[in-house]
Amino acid sequence: MEYQLILENPNAHFLRVNLSVPVNAKSSDFSLPAWAPGSYQIVNYAKYVQDFSARDEANRSLAFEKIDKQTWRVNAAPGSKRLTISYRVFANILSDTESEFNEEHAQIFGPQVFMYAVNRKTSPVRLSIAPLHGWRIATGLEALNDSTFHAADYDSFIDAPLEIGNFSEVQFEHDGISFRLAVHGEADTSRIRDFARHLQRIVAEQMQMMGKAPFRHYVFIWHVDARAEYYGLEHLNSTSIGMPHRLGDLSSADDVSPVYAGLTRQDIDLEYAAHEYFHLWNVKRIRPFALGPFDYTREVYTTSLWIAEGWTDYYGYLTLRRTGQWPEWKWLRLYANLLAEYRKHSGWKFRSASQASFDTWLWSYGSGEQGNLGRTFFSYYPHGNLLALCMDLRIRSERKNQCSLDEVMLALLQRFGLPKPGFTEAQFWQCVSDVTQLDWNDFRRQFVEGTEPLPVEQFLALAGIAVDTLSNAHAPYLGVSVKNQNNQAVIAEVAEASPAAQAGLEADDRLLACDDKALTFDNWQEVVQAKPVGTKISLLIARRDRIRKLEVTLAAQPAASFDFSISETATAEANTLRAQWWQPYAGRETK
Repeated sequence: MEYQLILENPNAHFLRVNLSVPVNAKSSDFSLPAWAPGSYQIVNYAKYVQDFSARDEANRSLAFEKIDKQTWRVNAAPGSKRLTISYRVFANILSDTESEFNEEHAQIFGPQVFMYAVNRKTSPVRLSIAPLHGWRIATGLEALNDSTFHAADYDSFIDAPLEIGNFSEVQFEHDGISFRLAVHGEADTSRIRDFARHLQRIVAEQMQMMGKAPFRHYVFIWHVDARAEYYGLEHLNSTSIGMPHRLGDLSSADDVSPVYAGLTRQDIDLEYAAHEYFHLWNVKRIRPFALGPFDYTREVYTTSLWIAEGWTDYYGYLTLRRTGQWPEWKWLRLYANLLAEYRKHSGWKFRSASQASFDTWLWSYGSGEQGNLGRTFFSYYPHGNLLALCMDLRIRSERKNQCSLDEVMLALLQRFGLPKPGFTEAQFWQCVSDVTQLDWNDFRRQFVEGTEPLPVEQFLALAGIAVDTLSNAHAPYLGVSVKNQNNQAVIAEVAEASPAAQAGLEADDRLLACDDKALTFDNWQEVVQAKPVGTKISLLIARRDRIRKLEVTLAAQPAASFDFSISETATAEANTLRAQWWQPYAGRETK
């Protein structure tokens, strides 16, 4: 399959794609994916396509028809030996699963832009690009020259986003592999060089554990843009990450998420980078059987995303602890925050980690249109992270530090890593049992396939980590989460049995005033939290274009927060376990 990408009109945000293939039948079908690997939601990228046409090598116009929402059927003319389809793609969204083209740059996300010949997905791919004058290209694709690239097949072709423009960059090498940090939106080269040094430490630690990566080059594509909503997506030998703040931003991340309370925005950068890079092995090479080769036309189901994403989260955190980029207190604070989020959320009581993995297609990242999922769906990212934490500590304790989750990861890579087929659920647990020589049936039944609460404190004690529960009984509790709509405070979710629920507040109610004080997204928490527990407040709200007044009696906060610390009474065995757990990976005989 031969593709040509033309950056056609930056102000109108249109890309043109030409795809040429040999004719081997009376008709040929061309399709665009409905979803993208790594992002488990139906997007229907065909909605961005217009001006489809088809011609043969004699420049004869060919008839075509659309046979489903994302597939075009082209009828060959008598004697045609080769046909070329041409279409335009509207690209004006900056995210990890969309494309953007304007006068500043082009971010090309393959599943949105490049159709495939349905009977030629395994054929080699060649891409030529006509960029705007002076623009450069950063991508994980193998380059034939500055503007021509190739891939072994369609799956690997669209698993390589492209950044095209006048980006800043830093390059470095590790273990014979070249790395490229291409940054759009950050012109301060000293900041980029400093961040590249952080990336080098992440790369070195993870490759020390997992072994030499099976590629010759890797690209970190980084977007610094106020519109970026903290995104990241893994690819075969690259990643695309977007942040609304500058590299090296040491300001507080308290306002980003409760999980990041006490951390800085740079800590978020490091966490995303460590997570996405570890995906090189976990997901891209060690994967559930269902995740490849891909059926791009419909949902692909697996119950193992708690492993694919949750374990990757765990090793991202552990990498930063092992490299020293996160000191002891920072790692402890992050997991204390994570445990608090887990305990206060009701979702894991309704859906197990494996069921949430299966149901991921019901969830829409960043959307408020979740129905009741906000209450009944707890993300398999933090859930899987905590499961990995507990599993690792159990293994290390019961096997006297002679085995760990590290060895499980290496065994999974050896048994199921590409080009071998991925693992089934049964094969995964068999591998865990074989490596650890432990029985996991109860753990699996209770905490992975069941909804029993994870006894995280019990497992942390094995590493000499004490967990103190901090009461929030003095803090007032309304029981809502709020989203920002043009600085208006709009209710996203109402907690069950909360004061808000009892008073009749609903999702999408707009909070206008509290006791005659105007509310905005910026001040609503401050205004409400200034009221003592037990106070009856008067809330003015807008609901379906009607103004209403509701009386709400504030309760005490039901959810506790936690403080993690190194126990002063920890045993020597526990201290040794923790020290070895957090040490940079040194390899073992089982590697």
